[in-house]
Amino acid sequence: MKLVLIGGGEHARVVLDAARAAGVAIAGCVDVKLTQAMSALDVLWLGDDDAALRSAEVNTWHFIAAVGSSAAAGAREQLALRYAAHGVSWATVVHPRAIVSAAAVLEGGVVVLAGAIVNSGACVRAHAIVNSGAIIEHDVDVGEFAHVAPGVTIGGGSSIGRHAHIGLGATIRDHVRIGDGAVVGMGAVVIASVAAGAIVAGVPARPLR
Repeated sequence: MKLVLIGGGEHARVVLDAARAAGVAIAGCVDVKLTQAMSALDVLWLGDDDAALRSAEVNTWHFIAAVGSSAAAGAREQLALRYAAHGVSWATVVHPRAIVSAAAVLEGGVVVLAGAIVNSGACVRAHAIVNSGAIIEHDVDVGEFAHVAPGVTIGGGSSIGRHAHIGLGATIRDHVRIGDGAVVGMGAVVIASVAAGAIVAGVPARPLR
């Protein structure tokens, strides 16, 4: 497999490190221009989206949407839709220092970074991010394009909605639902379900809007 990173920013560098650590060959990155950081890491620039999708090699590559800021779920989805319309293949990138149960499911486009744990029966759906040191306990469902930030702990049987963002170091108790598009603030402790689109923070977490 030859991996193409869609994006050249901060998150893309972390995904690059994970892929290289796992022994994945890197074909290059796609962005509006070659960033200084990617150039320093000896990554070939493949041009912008149009150039990559026109490449004669596009059918030999596997892609990852390497855009990861808290506001990036929508951007990842737009990229995924655009590239999927061209029938590209999606990679799944797992850092070798992550632990993923053989009884867990990782869908296409998922990234699991160093120190993360994905336990038995968990499902991480397409294009979601499980960031460094996050713990996804048994039977958790992480929705498409969700971002579970570094140091998060999600208790067994919980579900994280599509496009949800779980902030740095937050704790989600077992068997609760975080709704689609919800945001859980950094360090929050969530003890009850969170409505779709809500923003919660604090200990225990309370709605900010």
